[in-house]
Amino acid sequence: MTSHPVVRVYLVRHGETNENRMRIIQGQMDTDLNLGGVDQARLCGEALKDVRFCLAFTSDLKRAFKTAELIMQYHPNVKLVQHVGLRERYMGELQGVRVGGYDRSKLPKSVETSEAFTRRTLAWWEEAIGQHLPNISIPPGSEPLHVLAVSHGAFIASLCQVLVMAKVIEAPPDMFFGRCFNTSITTIDMRVDKCGTLLKYCDVSHLAQPALETNADAELKPN
Repeated sequence: MTSHPVVRVYLVRHGETNENRMRIIQGQMDTDLNLGGVDQARLCGEALKDVRFCLAFTSDLKRAFKTAELIMQYHPNVKLVQHVGLRERYMGELQGVRVGGYDRSKLPKSVETSEAFTRRTLAWWEEAIGQHLPNISIPPGSEPLHVLAVSHGAFIASLCQVLVMAKVIEAPPDMFFGRCFNTSITTIDMRVDKCGTLLKYCDVSHLAQPALETNADAELKPN
């Protein structure tokens, strides 16, 4: 079995929104990037402009789709696919509520459960990435195929955490998946055996200004 990577996945969180800055839970609210978020997305695009993407996915929510568009302006011939499976965790009646404005000890039943959210992240991964790996042939020493996916903070953190826990990907044992900054880049190399390595998590070295330290959608206790 070959040990070299055949696919490199770039998971990018959307740019900043006003709701991010006000610590409002967005979930699947269809919010827009603010001016800072647009600038972040442009910087992210510049950082990735020399990556030879073969395919790009994005959540269909506006904040992710606009981020993806700004990144993909450097890759006009690459197909950008909207996928509802990349949406943020559905937060039900908590959407639009500020952090601290609800009882954190018990989430409403309208919130997507942790189990359902995890299943959805893994379903997207298998559909978009996993099922195709055994059929990819890349000569040793060649570049892997590069795939972009623009999503949301809790989605990316949850996906990485469950892939590590399931031993699908390897990561340093002390790596913390709680924070995923706006337009951060997470990079995963995958092999034909459907296993791989987490190369970078939440890299924001391309940003001119420090990213927000908190993510309201990722601060909830499991339900």
